[in-house]
Amino acid sequence: MMDKNTTESTINELLKEIDPITFSKLINVIDVDKYIKKLTVYKFLQLCIIAQINELESLTKWAKHLKDKEELQTYLEFDAISTSQLSRKLGQLSPQLFEKVFKYLVLKIQGQMKNAPIIRNIGRLLVIDSTTMSMSLSQYPWATFRKTKAGVRLHLKVVVTKDITVPDQGIILPAKHADRTQMDELIEIDPNAIYLFDRGYVDYKQFDRLCREGVRFITRLKKNAEIEVLSERIPNPERLIYRDQIVILGNDRNHTKMTHPLRLIETVDSEGNPVIIITNCFDLFAEEIADLYRYRWKIETFFKWMKQHLKIKRFYGKSQNAVYNQIWIALITYCLQAMLQLKVNHDGPLLEIKRTLQNLLFKGFDCFVRSLFKKPIRTSNGRKKYYWEKDFETIVYQFEEGEVEHLDDLVYDPMFL
Repeated sequence: MMDKNTTESTINELLKEIDPITFSKLINVIDVDKYIKKLTVYKFLQLCIIAQINELESLTKWAKHLKDKEELQTYLEFDAISTSQLSRKLGQLSPQLFEKVFKYLVLKIQGQMKNAPIIRNIGRLLVIDSTTMSMSLSQYPWATFRKTKAGVRLHLKVVVTKDITVPDQGIILPAKHADRTQMDELIEIDPNAIYLFDRGYVDYKQFDRLCREGVRFITRLKKNAEIEVLSERIPNPERLIYRDQIVILGNDRNHTKMTHPLRLIETVDSEGNPVIIITNCFDLFAEEIADLYRYRWKIETFFKWMKQHLKIKRFYGKSQNAVYNQIWIALITYCLQAMLQLKVNHDGPLLEIKRTLQNLLFKGFDCFVRSLFKKPIRTSNGRKKYYWEKDFETIVYQFEEGEVEHLDDLVYDPMFL
């Protein structure tokens, strides 16, 4: 818990890292609010974040929320806004503005994180994956994905620790762009990091490049991969390691053969299904590599949290700008909540932060902190176990001792003897 609370409002504390001056410097756009009297870009961002926290489903509900909430009117310094004004703003603003804010918050939040290693001193653990938001082809023709479907894909790199998962880098594109096409953008040369990614990013030429540049990675191999075994280490079935080999991937026929050897490890998932892992980490134990790969589920949990508790499945606008802006602002909202969690040293789920924000966003920050750390008044011990065998033994004993008259009573209950 924080050592010192202030009487600052919770909303101001939440947005402290992106105050109006900082925001203006970040976007660095001259006359972005020229001729705008009410709904400036910064106030629009504030309203978007509040809408994300409250999971408002449409721009109409944004306008209604503002109309009904006096504290929101006081905070924004206007009491009403039309749905059409919100729609125009969402579609006109460049997504690059909010992407800059997201990148700034990523640096700030990582500066606050505790860098305790997951195993030994491996440095940072970075997980790469993507998630697709499906949309109607007739309403979003610019995002054509398949013959009958449209969609956008968020390619994301996250930093994973034992305690928290936070974004590191994001790319938003129409869903037709394959995962492996974004590896150059998402993977940086960092000798103090290990990258985890799934089979969608398998690319032998990229693997050779990563080996040349000293980038460590762990991924899963496709079933149809051609493998040349160079040497083999002793497996350890008791630790769920069934193969540990040094291999070369690819072949000469189609010019896919790699020049750098890799390490192949066979283990199993939680359901006992075989998993073939490929890596260039030769200094780690096979068990450590298998354990690290299992942390890949953290990004799946992150995507699930985003889709359940922020608005990125149903979009407020139809244009590309509107869709991209909504996703960037959802990521900004996540970062702000994670930063607040780190600030108050809260070790519970992030959802507790979000729900407390929903209730106390315009209350004093000291009130928010007290509520967040308030212990439950009443705890349940659960349903009490009933010991039938003990009661049966009591009845048998009574019968053996001749105490049987009460057994003829239809209301007899051994629990009340």
